[in-house]
Amino acid sequence: MPDVATRTKLLRTEYRIPTITAYNRLEAMPRTVNFDRSLRAEVRDAMWMLTRQWQFGEFQGEDAASAVTAQIIGEHTAMDRVRFPKNIVSEYDESVPLETHAERETLTANLFLAVQMGRYFVKLMRAKGLDAAIGKFVDKYKLAYAIDRNDIEGQLLLRASAGRVFDGFLLLRDINTSNIASTVFESWLVAEGLAVASFRPLAVAFAAWHQRNYTQPANAAEGCWLPSQLEYQFAVASPSVVQHPQKTLVADQYSEGHLDWYSFDLDQRQEVALDPDPAPVAVTEQYSSFIPAPIKFKGMPLPRFWMMEDSQTDFGKIDTSATGLLHLLLAEFGLIYSNDWFMLPYPLSINIVCEIQNMVITDVFGQHVLVRPAGRGPETSWHRWTMFHQSDRSDDTRNTNVFYLAPAITKALESDPLEEITMLRDEMANMVWGVESIVPSQAGRGASGMEMARLENEPAPFVPAGNTAAIRYVLGTTVPENWIPFIPVHLPGSDAEMRLQRARLPGAKPPKGVLLNEAQPVYFINEEEVPRSGISVQRSYQRTRWLNGKTYLWIGRSKETGKGEGWSNLVFDQIQDIAPTDA
Repeated sequence: MPDVATRTKLLRTEYRIPTITAYNRLEAMPRTVNFDRSLRAEVRDAMWMLTRQWQFGEFQGEDAASAVTAQIIGEHTAMDRVRFPKNIVSEYDESVPLETHAERETLTANLFLAVQMGRYFVKLMRAKGLDAAIGKFVDKYKLAYAIDRNDIEGQLLLRASAGRVFDGFLLLRDINTSNIASTVFESWLVAEGLAVASFRPLAVAFAAWHQRNYTQPANAAEGCWLPSQLEYQFAVASPSVVQHPQKTLVADQYSEGHLDWYSFDLDQRQEVALDPDPAPVAVTEQYSSFIPAPIKFKGMPLPRFWMMEDSQTDFGKIDTSATGLLHLLLAEFGLIYSNDWFMLPYPLSINIVCEIQNMVITDVFGQHVLVRPAGRGPETSWHRWTMFHQSDRSDDTRNTNVFYLAPAITKALESDPLEEITMLRDEMANMVWGVESIVPSQAGRGASGMEMARLENEPAPFVPAGNTAAIRYVLGTTVPENWIPFIPVHLPGSDAEMRLQRARLPGAKPPKGVLLNEAQPVYFINEEEVPRSGISVQRSYQRTRWLNGKTYLWIGRSKETGKGEGWSNLVFDQIQDIAPTDA
């Protein structure tokens, strides 16, 4: 074995050997700059191509001609009336969005509206040089609103407006109220020695401004919100039609804030009559002729060899199972039948109920094929579900082809919620709570329900009667004032079915919002309307611009799924230990 010096010498000699590293790169060397031959995809054995065509079934020719023209005949009926709960019927046309007509509600007096309307009337007065009479209006229509101590914004608005602006809401009420030969407002002008001729144009402009800005029902009874169901319920109907039954479409579970065809069901058993009811009208037949256009979608297989696909739909990544029928149907449509479908545009005006009678297709061979509505033949009697058709409640065995193009808004601006309640189940307390998350403020916007529920006087701390006491008895705990209890009660005449009745804890105040205060004196909610997941209901301003360019502003409501169950921490008959600090 070499010694240490020898091994060191050998290592130094090894590392002194020079090395050379070389890298080679393989590059294509084209023989020509012309790629025509490469793009031909030449096949030396033509029999191989014929065999592949036979395997794919391309030799199984069918006498299937392409469609060149399509003629469609449909019956159109316009809807001209809306029925609200309590059998209140009003006329309707498409000049107003159907959501606006159904959701709008009468405005109630609050400090914000009073100040806003008062400021506008002051603006009208100053434009006519009537500033000297503003003081009399301030004395007559005072801002007499009780502001909650926790409503900070409302208190600030009252301080800034008191003595400077009058109550425009009360002024509008007197303008619209008749008093023998004149209005209450004009009678007051005469009593104050003011010129009626100077203020009458201002009153007309003021009323027109308010009607133009806020969309409200002509009759307060037209509201279609059902507090017991926390949903809207209404129906639209057509006039009486010659030799045809009246078409009535019912929307009794509308709460999404947007109407569409699926919001309505056809019910021929119900009749909606106006007073007086106009004469029956004839059905309008609509004839249309189109050139069918093949349906195309991104990623669909292309019928030609050298047509490049965009690959935006990856059918290979469809994750399905034995029960994933919808995924399998989508893949089968996209891969097999994608080029066998045609699209026929059919123009239809809004607020029209359309019923397609038949369709005639003319192919390239000159043959005419009559296509009847789906579900009319006996071989399709088992088929009941269809898309874009109104379900017929009067006859479950009949498959209708009625479609209603509702005059619904496409887009609307929605304000922050004026009010929001959350209905949740509390299984520990065996009741339902209506939690006022947001309550209306006198400043015209929503305020936090917890902030508005702060107690005026905090409860006194517990003081034991003696120093020897180790436990104490608690009759019942308390919950915040914005938690409104709903207790289960039996339906009249039933020992099994239940409904929820609004209640109140001892010493608690009534709800501050509108949603839980509408039904007086007793408020019931159907028990099935509050699932285990809970629900959330909101009131907010909605604003949209309609087809005629007119702007509509109204207060609407919407309902959505809640966030699950809750616990109010409400318990009764508790024995609690007294902490050493309490003693």
